[in-house]
Parts: sequence; C-alpha cells; structure tokens
Amino acid sequence: MKIRKEFLLPGSIAISITVISLLLTKNILVVIPFLILIIFLLNFFRDPERIPEDLSEKSLISPADGKVFIKDEIEINKTEIKELFPQISEKKMKRIAIFMSPFDVHVNRAPYDAEILGIEKKEGGFERAFLEKSEKNSRVLWWLKTPEGKDIVLIQIAGAIARRISIFKKKGDFVKKGERIGMIYLGSRVDLLIPEDWDFSVLVGDRVLAGKTKVGEKKF
Repeated sequence: MKIRKEFLLPGSIAISITVISLLLTKNILVVIPFLILIIFLLNFFRDPERIPEDLSEKSLISPADGKVFIKDEIEINKTEIKELFPQISEKKMKRIAIFMSPFDVHVNRAPYDAEILGIEKKEGGFERAFLEKSEKNSRVLWWLKTPEGKDIVLIQIAGAIARRISIFKKKGDFVKKGERIGMIYLGSRVDLLIPEDWDFSVLVGDRVLAGKTKVGEKKF
C-alpha cells in the first residue's frame, strides 16, 4: 500500500512524540492515543493503485472515493463556472456530488482523458461537506477539455476540518483517465459535471472508488 509523502511531516511528529513519551514515562498507556493517531494518519494518507473497472474509451471514472449524495442538472450560465471559464460552450451540465468521509482515500483522479484548460481557487466557508450548501466552501475548480472537444468540470470542495486542498497538476497538462490530480484533506466533497448529452450511471447513495468505479459514459 502506497503512503503519500504528505504523511512525512505529521507522521514524523506523531512518531517522535510517541517515542519520547514512552522513553520518559515507561508507560504504554500514555502513548496509546499517539499510536491511534499514527494509524489514522497512515490510513488517511494511503494512496492505493487503482485500475478502472471499465477500460472502454467512452467510460467515465469516479474522481473520488465516497458516496454519491447529489445527482442533478444545472444551468452553467447561472453559476460561477461561467464567470471563471467563460469559454465553456455547455449551457447545461449534469452533475454528481461525492461526499468523502475522513476514512475514505482522499486522492482525486481525472475522470476522463482531457487537457486542463483552467484551474481556479475560490475562498469560501467551511460547512460540513455532506451538506448541499457546502458547495460554497473553499474550493478548486478544474476545466477539462476532452479530445472530442467536450467540456468537463471538476470541483474539489474542502470540508469543515482540515480545510486544505493540494493540486498535483497545472494548466496545460494533459491527464489520462484515472490519473492522480490532487488531494483534499479530512472529510470533503468532489463535484463532477459532464455535458448534457452524456449520461451518469450511478445513483444517489451509491459508493464509488476514485480511479476505479465507472460513473457514466459519453455518447457518440
């Protein structure tokens, strides 16, 4: 199991405190909370390899681990997406929102082969990620352009605890389906928006795995 390098700083601190506490007290009970913390950090920063369950060209793969809690359709002209990325041609897009609990893998992945045409950070609140109003939390919006010329929007939304988002890619990069693109910390949300003439295959309540679970497909 791969552990991300971001574990090194908090993990090293937790391990150091554990060792020092044990040396000073000679009492295993004193270090139990720190051992639990180390296990939690190892679990949180895990980054398993994933193979898409559907390798066909037309499949869309989940960008996040978690549970689908919103599935709807939105008018792009009434959102900040159009303000940030005015060249987007889609007028309506289908959306799913995935809630990532603190126990899910928090590495996010590209849902489809695409070029990154824009990455924008927006400050906001810190509502609990499983609430619909969390869409106004601090977030990172990704504008992806597929080889077919279709627009995909991915939104990483921070939760109420750690409130941090890491970005692994930059504007102009081309990403492959399932490729790692970023990470959100400790309970968060990812929204995936696709063209109106494409379809989602998951339902509200479904559990999905980033880089593995098929969540929809393009239409030819």
